[in-house]
Amino acid sequence: MFRTTVSVASVIATVSIAASAMAGPITPRTYQPAPALPAGATLPGFTLPCVVDPAIASVTLTKGARRGEVRISYVITNAGSSAWRSGANQQGVHLRAVNGNTGGVFASDRALTGAAAAGAVMQRFTTPMIRNAFDDFEFGGHVELAVTYDPDILIDGNRCNDDANAGNNILRIENGDILAFMNGAATSRTFR
Repeated sequence: MFRTTVSVASVIATVSIAASAMAGPITPRTYQPAPALPAGATLPGFTLPCVVDPAIASVTLTKGARRGEVRISYVITNAGSSAWRSGANQQGVHLRAVNGNTGGVFASDRALTGAAAAGAVMQRFTTPMIRNAFDDFEFGGHVELAVTYDPDILIDGNRCNDDANAGNNILRIENGDILAFMNGAATSRTFR
């Protein structure tokens, strides 16, 4: 049987030769990020969040030619950073205009769209001219506008229809603002 003896000096020489052969400039690698997945896309074990936010952008009151006549317009937008995707009739917009003197109510209930890109208008609606909408003497009235949802929308398994900010889903124009508008010189006023 043969026996091989290796000296420490021969090991150091071998490592030095190998290291010098590898020495030289290292070319930098360019970093290429992975392509972005659309909001709500899933990877095994991971779900990207959808950040959607149907929001009341504005409500505009416009006086008519006759005393007490008012037209109401509103705009609902997706203020979130992701596209809104939902089923039909899972969300709606409810408008109520109440005359503080007569108690008369103008009501409008409309379905809200099931698809909207981030920042897109989800609904733009204008009522017909409402006769005797508000009292312009003492009792004014008020306007309530609300974005509402089907009770099961949070448990339907769709994160792209879970509202990220419920704080902008209701707008109420109070009696003082109604009276100021009805008695003021402006023919139109926008709230939000």
